[in-house]
Amino acid sequence: MSSTGATVYENFHKWISELHRAIIKLSEVAPLIYCMSDIHGEYDRFQKMLELIKFSDSDTLYIIGDVIDRKPGGIDILKQIMASNNMVLLLGNHEQMCLDTLGPNNVYGSRALWLQNGGSDTYRELMYMMTPTERHRIIMFLASLPDHLDIEVGGKKFHLVHDSPSDDPNIRIWDRPSPSAPPPFPDRTVIVGHTPTCYMNKDERNPFAIWHGNGIIDIDCGCGNETLLRHLGCLRLDDMEEFYT
Repeated sequence: MSSTGATVYENFHKWISELHRAIIKLSEVAPLIYCMSDIHGEYDRFQKMLELIKFSDSDTLYIIGDVIDRKPGGIDILKQIMASNNMVLLLGNHEQMCLDTLGPNNVYGSRALWLQNGGSDTYRELMYMMTPTERHRIIMFLASLPDHLDIEVGGKKFHLVHDSPSDDPNIRIWDRPSPSAPPPFPDRTVIVGHTPTCYMNKDERNPFAIWHGNGIIDIDCGCGNETLLRHLGCLRLDDMEEFYT
């Protein structure tokens, strides 16, 4: 073989080796961690978000409460979460109102409060469109949910809670954080929902977007409301990239 032919062969062999290494690297992409909140029955937006982020079996999605009520797709979203091994749901105040109404510890006046806050579609589906066994399975799932969670992603620490970090479980799902408050923790970022971000940034003219405060991030971008400015927001915790549908 001539020197020129040998060089071509060596270059081709080198190219094939580099391509092989690149293919292996692509197949070993690290799993990604996502967080969203307050889907409020907007099933189509939720499916579009999963497509947008290319959510895979190796990724993890944390949903920090309020997947049900206001719009009619909440039970379908719940069923999808229950069937998934990599979606983690935290308790929100709307899940708690459902439990207070249909759970074993029925709370006086809870049904009226729930229906006033958009629970009609969820209540009707649970009570009249599924068997008692199916309803019991969903209620027991909701009763098992944590209302806060500490996680670490890429060396960064996060505290996930539907509303506000507290020792009081009612505050954790019902209170509203102040945008001017000092950081809740010195060593971790709090991620909340519950309060649409327009109330945190005082902006009701532009499409709702994830709000970054002092040690706290609000990701409730208004799903379930009637405004055309609403979005479903999703935050990728690995690199803090934001996604919207």
